[in-house]
Amino acid sequence: MKSLMRSFVLACAIVALHSAALACPTCYGAPDSPQTEAMQWAILSLLGITGSVLAGMTAFFIYLRKRSVEFNRRFSDLLN
Repeated sequence: MKSLMRSFVLACAIVALHSAALACPTCYGAPDSPQTEAMQWAILSLLGITGSVLAGMTAFFIYLRKRSVEFNRRFSDLLN
């Protein structure tokens, strides 16, 4: 019952103060806002950094795989 009362009071407060409950222009999606453009560039740069780190890790593991295959090919008689 107590949580129902809290929910009711919260709903009444939101309805009474509806202008405070509206999203800002950036969250709402104003395409001409400089904040929206900056947020888009931030997302793109973070995706670029994450992608390059993942590509580097992938290249490193491919390099290790090639070295392992070459080592096994050259020294297979020593391992057996």
